[in-house]
Amino acid sequence: MLSKLLLVLLLIFVVLSIAFVIKNIKIKRRALQKFKEMDPQELSDWSPEKLDSKRAHMDPLADQTVAIIMAKQESAEINHLFQSIVKDSDQLPPTAPKELHDYFEESAKLPDWADPDLIALGQQIYLRHGIWIGLLLCYKSLPECYACARGAEVLHKTARLNEKKGSLDAYSRRIAETALFVVFAMSPDGLDKKGKGLRATQKVRLIHATIRYFLKQHNWDADTYGEPINQEDLAGTLMSFSALILEGLETIGVEFEPVEMEAYIHCWRVIGHIAGLDEDMIPKNAKDALKLGHSILDKEIAPSDHAKELVKALREFQDTKSKPILGSQSNIAMMRLMMGKDISDLLGVEPIDQSQIDRMEKKLRRITAVGEFLDKSLIFSFFLQGFTKLGLMLMLKRMTTRSIINFYIPKSLTQDWGTKS
Repeated sequence: MLSKLLLVLLLIFVVLSIAFVIKNIKIKRRALQKFKEMDPQELSDWSPEKLDSKRAHMDPLADQTVAIIMAKQESAEINHLFQSIVKDSDQLPPTAPKELHDYFEESAKLPDWADPDLIALGQQIYLRHGIWIGLLLCYKSLPECYACARGAEVLHKTARLNEKKGSLDAYSRRIAETALFVVFAMSPDGLDKKGKGLRATQKVRLIHATIRYFLKQHNWDADTYGEPINQEDLAGTLMSFSALILEGLETIGVEFEPVEMEAYIHCWRVIGHIAGLDEDMIPKNAKDALKLGHSILDKEIAPSDHAKELVKALREFQDTKSKPILGSQSNIAMMRLMMGKDISDLLGVEPIDQSQIDRMEKKLRRITAVGEFLDKSLIFSFFLQGFTKLGLMLMLKRMTTRSIINFYIPKSLTQDWGTKS
């Protein structure tokens, strides 16, 4: 009986493995054909003048939707509406205003240049490296976003990341929601018509508009900071989740073929479109995306006490959630390895001996070398994908017990500023 069961399981594994191999070969072959038609060297104008002009641009579709809804209903009803949207991922509640239906219909349209084969390959790349990408999100992407002082001011004002006077529970929830958004968007089929990633991105876009609505009603200093969650800040965030992630993966020894890099960036180009990024702020390719990310970083990095507060909260989160695998010194070494000395010092990351950073790099490279060896074989890659899925689930569970992205009007807008909720 046991031998028969083992034989059945073996046959199932063989069938699934063969199907996985065939599917991936076909996806990559089609993606390679699309890659041959691309110009991976084409670069856009990311001059300081252009980027500065984009600090006055926001998101007309989402902003108009929120303004109309807010004019008709109380914020308590808005929160209830967002909660209803979260509970039902496939359709809006029947009581939802027409404007909201129109918004979700319009924002669900993918751009003409979106390519399903490149998206599929990019999402496969994510599945095989999702654990490392999740770590880089926490040790590189988010803190580098905070280093852009003007953009970080929005986070401080709304207190979405440090509400309740720095409550770690609130911070954990925000980080988990960000990680969940990435998982939804970059998982296979996530950007399909009814994909969780498409819906999550639409919701992120809507909450951005809600935050803008309240900030602009409460003396937001646009002359100093630019418009809240403007086009440059949005592009910078998306590049930190995409091109700068690829840069971080290279630091720890994970390298991609050119077609794989383009496929991964293509996914984020599509996500950028759904999130409300202007067409002329969407990079042409992987090289252009890296140029955009660094152009914004170089231009916007500045000392900020508020940014240091956000990084302090992030460090507390790391030290609490990474136990017992990583200790505080390892977390510091990891962050300094990923961001480098200058940005780490600017953000107030604790100093540490260079030898500890070097040891951390060697350890990470040894681990990734094993993963990269296995990843070269599609059969082992099948195992690796399953392991990554499990690892991502455990990481998210470690951060929070929630399995949905919670969209609501931030308490700092409803309480600190006296808005009725």
